[in-house]
Amino acid sequence: MANDPRPSPLEVAPLVHADEKRLIVAGDWHSNTLYIGRAIPAIAREPTGVKTILHVGDFGIWRDPRGRKFLDAVDFWCERAGISRVLVTPGNHEDWGWLDSEFSSHPGKPVPLSTVVQVLPRGYRFETGKRTFVSFGGAASVDFERRKEGVDWFPSELPTEADVARAVAGGHADVLLTHETIDGGTPASEGMLRNNPLGFSRKALSYSRRSRELVTRVADDIVPKLLFHGHMHVADDITLPSGQQVVSLGRDDRPRNMVLLELSDLSWRWLENAKKPPRIRQTRDWEAQFMTRPEGENIDN
Repeated sequence: MANDPRPSPLEVAPLVHADEKRLIVAGDWHSNTLYIGRAIPAIAREPTGVKTILHVGDFGIWRDPRGRKFLDAVDFWCERAGISRVLVTPGNHEDWGWLDSEFSSHPGKPVPLSTVVQVLPRGYRFETGKRTFVSFGGAASVDFERRKEGVDWFPSELPTEADVARAVAGGHADVLLTHETIDGGTPASEGMLRNNPLGFSRKALSYSRRSRELVTRVADDIVPKLLFHGHMHVADDITLPSGQQVVSLGRDDRPRNMVLLELSDLSWRWLENAKKPPRIRQTRDWEAQFMTRPEGENIDN
């Protein structure tokens, strides 16, 4: 209706791979070039036919040589793995100064950062395999007091009320992708928040609570069947009394950083990565390195 005061949802992205049956969802990578040289090949060695990685933030988006090197490495490994797109829901440890500029130049649309990597604005909706997704990026850097504003911390990492309104305007979606956790999430995440093992200040904890409050409101309104998030660096999952599932993904160089998501029924399983670089990494034979299954790599059901 013309007089409807609610904001319009961001436009739905067209299907890129209409026949996709499964996707990878990945947690924090932190610009870890060595890690993705093990993680992305691990995807290719499974007979899954995956073409898309959905990344839930702290990916490694930085407007500096390190950030460019990381994007180049992602492109390199994805090309060899047959991965044609990596859709990033940005985290807090990203260059939000750069992201804000790019999102302003491409309002409501994904921003291409490399051949395969696109970063999604808050509230962006897309569909693939007949499943609907919402991306809602950002989170509180609970260590912001130790960082320098405009260099490695950006206040716009935190969502706004307008972001929340825009995200929920489209109603229900099957899957919600966030970086921040929600209140009442997985036991491991709740334990980290309750115990505060790194001794963050009251001001920092209040900042974190505000971030979770906003993301929790988005989840409460969208009512996803599945919510995937990163940020907490602990791998865990929980089925809520409502039947909804929340999955907290581990970080780079730790177990359970990725899951394989079946679009037909939204079932998923942990995809374990190589915990140590294979010996063949000492050679220059990149193709052999790519196809070598490191000792100890397995799928945990």
